Amino acid sequence: MSYTKISKKERDYLVLIFEMTKEFPVRVRDLAEATNVSEPTAYEYCVRLSQKGLIAMKKGMLKLTQKGSEVVAEIIKAHRVLETLFYKNGVDVEESCAECSKIDYLLDRKTVEKLYTKLGKPERCPHGRPIVVSER
Repeated sequence: MSYTKISKKERDYLVLIFEMTKEFPVRVRDLAEATNVSEPTAYEYCVRLSQKGLIAMKKGMLKLTQKGSEVVAEIIKAHRVLETLFYKNGVDVEESCAECSKIDYLLDRKTVEKLYTKLGKPERCPHGRPIVVSER
């Protein structure tokens, strides 16, 4: 993808922040609980994401930056495109989801677009979620 390189764990934190953010920013404490790690460990990952310009941190509150929102939207699209591809080729929905989570953040945007087009630009993944998400 065309953004800053991230690790699998950083990918997981970004997606969680995106999913947990509704009207209010996420707290480091909430992220620690959701990932079953200590607050200092969650904080360390948040510092890394902040240094990469992907989240903003203020008084223990976390919010995706514009760049972070773009990265998450690309990850989610890649995940859901791959999930659809796997499912259409006979892989169970939950297995597809689990496997895609291992590689979705590694794919180049061009590759995802080619797969998306080849699949006929589906609107939803096998779980019924929109493949293209709007950035927050």
